Amino acid sequence: MADDLTKMWGSFSLSDEEGTEMEIQPHSMIHSVNRGQSCLVGKLVSERLVSKEIIKLKIIKGWRSTGSLSFKVLGDNLFLIEFEHSWDKSRVLEGRPWIFEGSLFAVEDFDGVTPPAEIEFDKVSFWVRMINLPLACMCKEVGFQIGASVGSVEEVDTDEQDIGWGEYLRVKIRIDLKKPLSRGRILKSWEGRMSESEVTSRRWEYRLRALVASRIALTTSR
Repeated sequence: MADDLTKMWGSFSLSDEEGTEMEIQPHSMIHSVNRGQSCLVGKLVSERLVSKEIIKLKIIKGWRSTGSLSFKVLGDNLFLIEFEHSWDKSRVLEGRPWIFEGSLFAVEDFDGVTPPAEIEFDKVSFWVRMINLPLACMCKEVGFQIGASVGSVEEVDTDEQDIGWGEYLRVKIRIDLKKPLSRGRILKSWEGRMSESEVTSRRWEYRLRALVASRIALTTSR
């Protein structure tokens, strides 16, 4: 319904008088902007319309917030979520992505400037596991190099010496959902050996077969 109204409004043309720009003074928005610091905007990326009550019930259970949450409908599957405690909001942002009954529930920080219908939810942050890397490559610099070929790298999980030894190297990458998930990369080691990197996501049920015995598999995971 809200999307239909937005499309209808977009087909209207304003008269000269209606089209005169009105300047809104910043001080008029201070209270709403300040309150917005406790808010997130969430969108269920699905063609199926889901009510606020169902979303709230499921999300509250999954987020396990210590304080209360307030949900307001901004449009079809689009919600404003207000948090009682700032640490609950921070934990939700850090825990992205969130999945609701098989569909992505994307959340973005409140900016107060962009109209709700124009907020973009096409980029999502994933913690990506880089498996089967040589130990020498399990460091922040290499994590940034490989991750940059997939999306925008936000963080590499390493120790105070920028080393991330373990079963896999974790890299937080902001991925553009409008683009196909990368099928793989060819990496050349310092010894001249070749290995293939595959990008898979359990959440999105990508299934990619191994083309060579030695490969670096990237899987999204919390």
